[in-house]
Amino acid sequence: MTGGVAQRLTVHPAYDFAPIWSPDGKKIAFTSDRHGNDDVFVLHLDTGAVQRLTYFSGRDRAYGWTSDSRAVLFESRRESEPYGADFSAYVAPLEGGAPYRLHKASGSPFALSPDGKRLAFVRRDSAWWRKGYKGSAQGDLWLLERDANRYVRLTNTDTPDTFPLWGADGRTLYFVSERDGAANLYAMDIASRRVRPLTRFRDDGVRFPQISANGAVITFEQGMDVYRLDTATGAMQPIALQVPAQDARAAETVRRTFSANVDDYAIASDGKEFVFAVRGELFAARFPDGGPSRNLTQTVEPEGEPQLSPDGKTLYFAAERDGATQIYRLTSADSEEPRLRRARTHKVEPLTQAAQGVSKPRLSPDGKLLAYQRGLGELVVRHLESGQERTLTDSWNLGTIAWSPDSRWIAFDRYDENYNSDVFVVHVPAFETPKPDTEASGAGDTADETPTVYNLSRHPRNDFAPSWSADGRALVFLSERETDTLNICHVWLRRADYERTRADREDEEDDKHDAPKKADEKKDPLRVEIDFEEIHLRVRLVTRYAAGVQEAVVAPDGEQIAFRSAYQGQADLYVIKWDGSDERRLTTGGLAPGNLLWSKDGKTIYFLSRGRLQRIAAAGGSPQATRTDAEITLHLPREREYLYDAAWRTLNETFYDPNFHGVNWAAMREKYRPYLPYAQSDRDFTAVVLMMLGELRASHLSFSLARSESTDAPSSTGMLGVVFSDSRDGDGLLIERVLPDTPAARRDVNLQPGERILAIDGKPLTRTTNPYQLLDNTVGRRIELKVRGKDGSERTVSLRPISLGEFNNAVYRDWVERNRRYVEERTGGRVGYVHIQAMGEASLREFERDLYAVAYGKDALIIDVRFNGGGRTADYLLTMLHPARHAYTIGRNGQRGYPQDRLPVIGWHQPVAVLCNERSFSNAEIFSHAIKTLKRGPLVGVPTAGGVISTGQRRLMDGSTVSTPGRGWFTIDKGVNLEGNGAVPDHIVDITPDDEAAARDPQLDKAIEVIQRR
Repeated sequence: MTGGVAQRLTVHPAYDFAPIWSPDGKKIAFTSDRHGNDDVFVLHLDTGAVQRLTYFSGRDRAYGWTSDSRAVLFESRRESEPYGADFSAYVAPLEGGAPYRLHKASGSPFALSPDGKRLAFVRRDSAWWRKGYKGSAQGDLWLLERDANRYVRLTNTDTPDTFPLWGADGRTLYFVSERDGAANLYAMDIASRRVRPLTRFRDDGVRFPQISANGAVITFEQGMDVYRLDTATGAMQPIALQVPAQDARAAETVRRTFSANVDDYAIASDGKEFVFAVRGELFAARFPDGGPSRNLTQTVEPEGEPQLSPDGKTLYFAAERDGATQIYRLTSADSEEPRLRRARTHKVEPLTQAAQGVSKPRLSPDGKLLAYQRGLGELVVRHLESGQERTLTDSWNLGTIAWSPDSRWIAFDRYDENYNSDVFVVHVPAFETPKPDTEASGAGDTADETPTVYNLSRHPRNDFAPSWSADGRALVFLSERETDTLNICHVWLRRADYERTRADREDEEDDKHDAPKKADEKKDPLRVEIDFEEIHLRVRLVTRYAAGVQEAVVAPDGEQIAFRSAYQGQADLYVIKWDGSDERRLTTGGLAPGNLLWSKDGKTIYFLSRGRLQRIAAAGGSPQATRTDAEITLHLPREREYLYDAAWRTLNETFYDPNFHGVNWAAMREKYRPYLPYAQSDRDFTAVVLMMLGELRASHLSFSLARSESTDAPSSTGMLGVVFSDSRDGDGLLIERVLPDTPAARRDVNLQPGERILAIDGKPLTRTTNPYQLLDNTVGRRIELKVRGKDGSERTVSLRPISLGEFNNAVYRDWVERNRRYVEERTGGRVGYVHIQAMGEASLREFERDLYAVAYGKDALIIDVRFNGGGRTADYLLTMLHPARHAYTIGRNGQRGYPQDRLPVIGWHQPVAVLCNERSFSNAEIFSHAIKTLKRGPLVGVPTAGGVISTGQRRLMDGSTVSTPGRGWFTIDKGVNLEGNGAVPDHIVDITPDDEAAARDPQLDKAIEVIQRR
């Protein structure tokens, strides 16, 4: 086996991967997303037939065979997972039947010994593409002796041990470990536990090893190569593979028409033409009907944020070129046609050449100035005629940029060092123009003065997204003041407007209506005046919706505000007067409108919804869509190279550590670039990007490609609400457990443990029937079950299956309730138990509720943040757990207490113990660290994962996303970086496979023990 020309075995547009030869050499098991989810298939080499083995909404992946080649071993997360954290080993017989679990503990990858008596598996595991992880979530090897039902730990290191493989003699276990730095292949003698290295790579390590049926050869990936290793001699050599060019998965060039993918738009002042952005290209078309569009850019790199000059003949936009975003100007190069849509050729010229890149071009209303963001937070204004530029303010961040209607001011929002965002206004300086007789555009500070920045909002809660009224008398923005969500705020810029009463305004309107109109009367030029003294005290909330407001813009007359909110259940478009009166809903059906824009006459509101540009009369009516057909030629290899570079640049600009954890980040981009021509599928390309990101040795790194090569919509397995026994004895499926609040638990269904389901919709469940195939795509559809009771009687019941997500929620709720009852029983009702599922608003509300519903009257509380993936609410929780006490109250004939309605949050003063584990991540780790730092109570469990970086996401031109881990967290006392340093419990207790298989929770037992001692 030295290499040669590869022969294609499967032909399908889906992604077929993870092939595994059967021991008899006649079949290959593999994993594919042919039906929307990863399922397990078998290719029969004698006939070429492909057999589907699994049908499940979750992810299944093949990992091996039984020694007789009659069943495939695969990993899955199914209904029997007690903790819902890890994959487990399952068996899918080729003859059919229900897949069953090999054992009751979780862990994957895994390998079954040749004699079938021992199972080696990985307990916990970190991402295969992340380098250098050290922490509690790393994988360790365990052994199950199946006959004795005994678990034995094989390794115990702080680095990952994974990918176990059995030697043919059953005495040697091969595995991959990073114990010496890089991922290398090792051999362990099972009897003595002695470990010896087989490879000694120093950088890129071993990936995805496989072993031959006779145990003579191990193959694996390393770098861009595939290697074979002789297990007897240790000799290793690369395998020279040649893949025929005709076996390329997809055409390199594809022409597609996008009709519902608009990202942004700009409408010409005359309302006859508009420019819109689709997938990183800019198009011009007739307005408002749309129709055939003209591609103005035609590049692989993205263009966006279009801005049209007042005459509609010049387009300004942001575009990526040579690794940085700059601003460009596009005009007609056709002497006979100035309109962009009809011009035969166009002229494109760069306006900026900033090394750190620019974004957010915003053209002033008079068309003479262009504001933009340079770098992370520098606000720059450019005089378009002279080319002069001025920096108005510089910071480490910058949000919305909004011009005043007279082109003399700019409003913007930005965070301070405590991440509180305020709304600011800055004067735009006067620019000298080349011609002495030309009036300078802009006013306020002179060119030699430092522009003055004014904080308009001055509030400790976040304020965002300023929007000017067209008359320049008011500013609207979104704020979190008084609510936990964003709502609309309005501020009069002049004190006189603020002091006018409703009656004053009504009189003024009457005077305007009665005054005679003069045809030749000229209006004075608009000039925005702002009274800054105590302006923050003039801010008034317009809305107070619990669901919040996501976007708001002011009408030209300054009277109405258009906004998006879901406060009535679905995100739709509303208008409201500036004083909070006369609210009207304009759309229904959850259109989720965005990029709101008023027409100049204030009669129409434009918005984007579901990738389409739509418009609706402000007075009400039905929305109308503008046709936006955009033809784009996709050059897939070039596009992927752009996405690769964009992912690298995103981390280069946003990663919280400017030293990149000691990694030469520039070198990493070039290191993985040679992989790109060989990554011909979406998943392979994603893997290349992830390997590059993994070099940062950090958490919170992700890349998600927008496209999917699966040919079918994902299967949706109908779940009954029961846990089946893994026993294959007897007819049908034996019910082991029925979950509360599921279809199976309904009174008219009343399935019970010990009963058997004999048929689904009239189809008998024989030994060769896969019940998941019968439950495929049955969510919400009424089905009939034939059931045999424990007394032997048979009945038929009818129910509507729920989705896997709903079922998992039921599993979670049942687990929490069982823990709660257990704590109550063990402590005689003196200690309460609360689990926090996530650090989000929903879990926060549940925690606050449970402090009354569960903890009220208790002496102490166990707070469980195990399996909590994080969020942002740690400080809210800590506020509840660390309230300062200054007094108490006693009502007549009452007891000592304190009026709850005087408190901002409910408080808990009694003792607490906190449970954490290796699946406590991010904000759950911050909470766990804080419990120790503040000495609020004992921490019990195992150290948390050590993955703490505040992150967000950046959307790329095609809808792909890459994470932006931009803010590190450090302990207040010693400045220890929480990234890479998990919270270490005061009482370290692990849950072993034996515990999990027996449904024991020694961590919870320890928490009960220590809390009762306090």
